[in-house]
Order: sequence, then structure tokens, then C-alpha cells
Amino acid sequence: MLALLVTPRLVTGQAAETARSVVLFVGDGVDDHQLTIARNYLLGADGVFVFETFEHQAAAKVLTVLEADPRVPEYVGDSASGGTAIAAGVVTSRGRIATRAGTGEPVPTLLELAAGAGKRTGIVTTSSVTDATPASFVAHIGGRFCEGPSDMLPTPTDPRCPDDLKARGGAGSIAEQLAVSGVDVLLGGGYEHFDQPDEAGVSVLRRAREAGYRIVRGPAGLREAEGDSGPILGLFGDGTLPVEWVGEGGSRARPVQVTAAGQVIAPEPFRCMENPDFGSRPTLEAMTRSALTRLESAPTGFFLMVESASIDKQAHRGDPCGQIGETRALDQAVRVAVAFQERHPDTLILVASDHGHAAQIVPWPSLFAMRRSDAQYPPGKVARLRTLEGGLMAVSYGTNTHYLEEHTGTQVPVYAQGPGAAAVRGLIRQSDLFRIVRRALALE
Repeated sequence: MLALLVTPRLVTGQAAETARSVVLFVGDGVDDHQLTIARNYLLGADGVFVFETFEHQAAAKVLTVLEADPRVPEYVGDSASGGTAIAAGVVTSRGRIATRAGTGEPVPTLLELAAGAGKRTGIVTTSSVTDATPASFVAHIGGRFCEGPSDMLPTPTDPRCPDDLKARGGAGSIAEQLAVSGVDVLLGGGYEHFDQPDEAGVSVLRRAREAGYRIVRGPAGLREAEGDSGPILGLFGDGTLPVEWVGEGGSRARPVQVTAAGQVIAPEPFRCMENPDFGSRPTLEAMTRSALTRLESAPTGFFLMVESASIDKQAHRGDPCGQIGETRALDQAVRVAVAFQERHPDTLILVASDHGHAAQIVPWPSLFAMRRSDAQYPPGKVARLRTLEGGLMAVSYGTNTHYLEEHTGTQVPVYAQGPGAAAVRGLIRQSDLFRIVRRALALE
């Protein structure tokens, strides 16, 4: 069993069709619970997201191994191990970016293989472009938190990446690797990781400019760069971009309170609203449209990865409105790709996830509180949302009462449409996505 775990295989099926281009979406932290929460709120209990109408669907097993012994499975992954499985087809340990568990050996990624075949490439994300998922497609490093030059040395709680320093023969931090990567389109956040001196005392931003990147900081700069065919690095925030939606008055899940007499005090219901702190930044939809416009004229096609990153990050915070708004953003971005695919039917669209998360819909009041005096209620934190259908939906975060919510070890959904999509069926491994895309793009 363990031999199969560390040497994943592609589930065989119909003969693969060749795609000219691939748009791969990653909903960070998305599983069936997270989709159902957002769908109920946004579209109603009988609604569907556009990607849920795709003909080809599967469930993907999220496989991770121990760093100390890669023969042994780790049952809950993170965005680095999940991103690496998708990007490079390798089951690795948590925290690793496109490197093998135990040895640190770099492994080639879909983006690198596509570039090597003459295709243009792009990364779009609502996180920092140096964050684990986008980094897994471009960089090779031992630790996901080594995002900028100042993040490389060990801390009291994290060994970080001293062996990846350039002075020790490494490739440097993730930002340094991105700055010279040659990826045609890099859009997201993360300015703070580029606005640092490297080991030679030179700003990473300067390294990027010297490598030919046009650096833009806002939507106006993104529009002005539309006629420029050179590589672009869009940094629209210091770190992760603000979410598009928040709860009314900043409301999110909280621990359930109980009176001294044992009476449960129900959390006050609330609705979601637009986040005033989002400002004029480009949305995920706008960044996806911009990337596709820039890549559309590529003579041999392209590979583009688009991530809605804060579905995960808001689940960690117990913030259902943040999650719902970012799932909405994912759906809107996929709609842009579907419209593109209608003009370019030789495009494969995949929607995937790196791991599951904590939130789930629960009954309120409990199905099993037989008397009004029974104080049976969900553990952890709970939010109650007023839905568009006039109902109340209770969302429970039960992995931690006071601190960050945890990832979970569930399988995750995959949706596909276009040439090569028929290989997405049944129960597959997350790492099979690497081979499905590689085969569709004829990168064998």
C-alpha cells in the first residue's frame, strides 16, 4: 500500500484529447462542506455553481507523507503538499514546495514543463504570489514560509530554509525565484516579500525589473499594461489581498454561550456584505480576465493557474462570510474561463482543491435536544447566517475553540471540461491531476 502511496498512478480511461491551453483553478480549502455553505447562501439550496455543471467530475484523495519517513502517510495535508501534488505529481510532506519529502530533491512542475514546451504561463491568486499554492507551480524550496530573503533563517519555532540560501548553493527565497522565473503573468499580493534586499543587498523588485518584469501595483497599472506583451508582476497588496465579503458589523463564528442555569444563548444571526476594505483592487474575476487576455495570443497556447486563496484563510478564522465571498469570486473567475473556452474550445478547464477544511452546516437547535432544558449544542465556534431564501443556516467550526481552525483530511472535488477532461472520473489521487494536465497538453 505504501509503495502505491509514494508512486501515484494515473487512472486510465478514454484516450486523452490534446488541449492547446489549460486553465487550472484551485479553491484553497474547498471540500463539499465549504461548497455547500457558499451555494446555500449565494444561490439557494437548489442552486449550482457553474463548475458543478461540468460534464466530468471526480473526488481526489489528498495524500501526504511524513518528512522523517516518506513511507508513512500523514492524514491531513496543507497547501504546500497539496499544491505540490497538483503542480508536480509528487506526494510530499507538509510545508514542502515542489520538492520530495526526506531528500529535498526538486521536481519539475506543470508550469515549468509547459514553458519548456514553448507555451506561455501565468499565475493568478488572491494570496501573496509567494504563498504555498502559487509557489508550488514555480519555486523549489524546503519550507513554504521562506517567502522573502528575510524569511530564510531559522526561528525558535521553525527551521525555515537556511540550506536554500544562495550562499549555500540554493535558489534563494520564493520571491527571489519568482523574480527570475520568466512566468509571463504573475498577479496577486505579496509586495512585502519583494520589497526586501537579497543576500547581495539588492532589492528583489530590482531583480524582477532586471529580468524584464513590468511591476504594477493597482488596477490602473494593470489596464495600462494591456498593450505590453512582456512579463508582468502585479502586486496589489502587501500580503494576502483583502476578502471581498465580510459579516455585518464584523460578525463571524464565536463560541456558544450558556447561562448559569444551563440555557443556551444562540449566536445572533447575521448577513454578509461587501468588504469596504477591499477598495479598488482588481477582483479575482478581473485578474483572471486580464491574464487570459494577455495569454490569448500565445501561438502555442498557455498554462494558467488561478487560485481563490482565502476560502481557506477565512475558514481558519471562523469567518463564513469571508469564505462565501471568496467562493463566489472563484465561481465568477471560472465563468470568465468558460466564456474564453467558448471562443477557444481547445482549452481544458479544471477546478480542484488542495485540502479540506473545518466548517460544516449543523442543525440549530440540535436534532437530539429532547427537552428545552437540554443544553446540547455544537462545540467550538458557531455562526448563524440569514440566507436569501429567508432561512437560518448554522455553520459550525469545531476544530478549535479559541485559535485557528484546522484543515481536515477529507477527499476533495474535481471538475473538468474540455479536451482531456474525460480522465477526471471516479476516485483519483490529487497527484493524478499533474498527469491529466501533462497528457492533455502533450507534455509527456
